[in-house]
Amino acid sequence: MALVYQEYTLDRAAVEEISAALQAHLAALGLERNSVHRLRLTAEELLLNLMSSREEGSRVSVGLGRQFGRQLFRLRYEGPPLDPTENSDDSWAGEMMRALGFSPAWNCRGRVNTVSLVLADRPKRGAVFYILLAVLAAALLGFAGSFLPEALRRSLDDVLFGPVTDGFVGLLNTFSGLMIFLTVCSGIQGMGDPAALGRTGKSVLLRFVGLSFAISVASAALVLPFLKLGHAAGATGESAPLSQLSRLFFGILPSNLVEPFQTGNALQIIVISLFAGVGLLALGERGNRLRGLIEEAASLQQRIVSAICALVPVFVFVMLLRLIWSGQGKELLFILKPLLLSVGTILVLSAVLWLLSALRLKCRPTTLLRKVLPPFLTALTTASSMSALPLGMETCEKKLGVRGSTVSFLYPLGTVIYMPADTVYFTVLACTFAEAFQLELSLSWLCMAVVISTLLAIALPPIPGSGILCYSILFSNLGVPAEAIALASAMDMVMDLFDTGFNVMLLQFQIACEAKRLDSLDRETLMGR
Repeated sequence: MALVYQEYTLDRAAVEEISAALQAHLAALGLERNSVHRLRLTAEELLLNLMSSREEGSRVSVGLGRQFGRQLFRLRYEGPPLDPTENSDDSWAGEMMRALGFSPAWNCRGRVNTVSLVLADRPKRGAVFYILLAVLAAALLGFAGSFLPEALRRSLDDVLFGPVTDGFVGLLNTFSGLMIFLTVCSGIQGMGDPAALGRTGKSVLLRFVGLSFAISVASAALVLPFLKLGHAAGATGESAPLSQLSRLFFGILPSNLVEPFQTGNALQIIVISLFAGVGLLALGERGNRLRGLIEEAASLQQRIVSAICALVPVFVFVMLLRLIWSGQGKELLFILKPLLLSVGTILVLSAVLWLLSALRLKCRPTTLLRKVLPPFLTALTTASSMSALPLGMETCEKKLGVRGSTVSFLYPLGTVIYMPADTVYFTVLACTFAEAFQLELSLSWLCMAVVISTLLAIALPPIPGSGILCYSILFSNLGVPAEAIALASAMDMVMDLFDTGFNVMLLQFQIACEAKRLDSLDRETLMGR
């Protein structure tokens, strides 16, 4: 149903009435008990904060329902700007949670204040279903097309399928650079004042990012022995590798602001967004207007990306059908190799990180694994880190023994920037597709693959189907043909579930290790049942 509003006079009786209506709405959606409890408490806190800040008898409009595929709880009230979501005790974590859609978002236009809380996002299984349908339809029509005259197939390809493919790839290239810029820049803004982040926060941030790079390097080292890759001929002598690395390093520095967006150079766009984000933070209050514009642009960009991702099944259907009609249908079985290598690499590295975490925590590996299994299974079956968020935070605090304030800081941060399974998948995908399309590899190519794979996993927006934009960026920067995008999108049906589950599990391991380093871990809780 659409968003339906009801007017209330804000007092304690109204708070109870609104909370009861919200709980009934959540129960009708079939959400888990932990999610219902968390969302009701969040709504009550918003209403109480609002009631304490406004005059007695103030009016508030409460909306419940679906908008843009999301179930929302929304408050509207007139007056000067008043943000009931502010939490001075944990503002940085709050910003990160809002960026994910896990916490309420406030804005004020004119004299109308609006607070929105996402109750349930559009299920990812819908996208998986349509992509699976596209794959099956392409296979059936591809087989049926073998009975058509070759001249007719060529005409259809020239008049319809070719332009559709070129148009969609062009659409991806148009918005992929902008997506990177806005995602990275708004992510930096979400950190707030660098002084508020503190030395501890900066060290944790660097450790998450550094570990992600290490995982990408390990993934490439594990998968390369299983591939037959050509090596680019380069300069001889000891200076050749250093020369390649030097060209790669200085090549990421843009010569102007326009060319990186025109050519889709992901590394140069990231450099621009880093300078822009840090510069806006340094401006302080003087940059509020620009920061507001970037936040609005990022919100608009997410809507555009969502619309593009809705077209992914059509693109997959057209690309697979073209491959089959061109006589390359048997090569579709190639995707089994990157699938198996991705799954195997994730399992191996997850086992290593699990055992290393148990060693650092001085805990039995079986005990540690048993405690993190419930959030892992929730994420694995729903392909949604948001669905596993309440259970994951509760597990970290009540089963792993991490102090509550530490969990509220580390978990949203890790959910945003620590995507180890996605990092592995992008790295393996780059290497296996380089083999499939017979690319010649060099040291600089491998370094670029590691850097782009890691940064894309960090910058991946939380939108169903947004992986296709990342594939477009990854392949265009590494010289992989656009045909690979459709194959990677088909693989995404399996890997989306798998990656989300292992991201959640490995995040819990890392949070426990960080808590131990910060002396914020209760060993009795960790070692208990």
